[in-house]
Amino acid sequence: MAEAILRSFDKELEIYSAGIEPSDHVSPIAIEVMAEKGINLEPQEPRHYSIFKDIEFDFLITVGDGTTEELKIPPIKYKRKMHLGFHNPYRNARSKEEIRQKCQEIRDEIYTEMDYFYHRIIKRQKEKIN
Repeated sequence: MAEAILRSFDKELEIYSAGIEPSDHVSPIAIEVMAEKGINLEPQEPRHYSIFKDIEFDFLITVGDGTTEELKIPPIKYKRKMHLGFHNPYRNARSKEEIRQKCQEIRDEIYTEMDYFYHRIIKRQKEKIN
């Protein structure tokens, strides 16, 4: 979600998305809740972080269960890090509708965080360069 949201702000950004234990597919519910905001997740495919192990990133944005202290950060080189902690919406959910609602809440929070990150940090850096 974070990658797709950032891309919706600026198609020229160089963004990579990967996970520690990636699923074999993007959740249909995640695709649906992102489509509600006009963002298409369907062409996305989960990837393992190891394919990016030799790249040094300006920013590492981690998204997942727990706090930044609890999260196991893989051996990725980065200059700055931001963590967005959420409880897994699929864990302990009683219904598909509950999962959808939790995914919508997570989407909205990620959107707010990425909007701030892009407009206050990335865009300002780009303006200084140009």
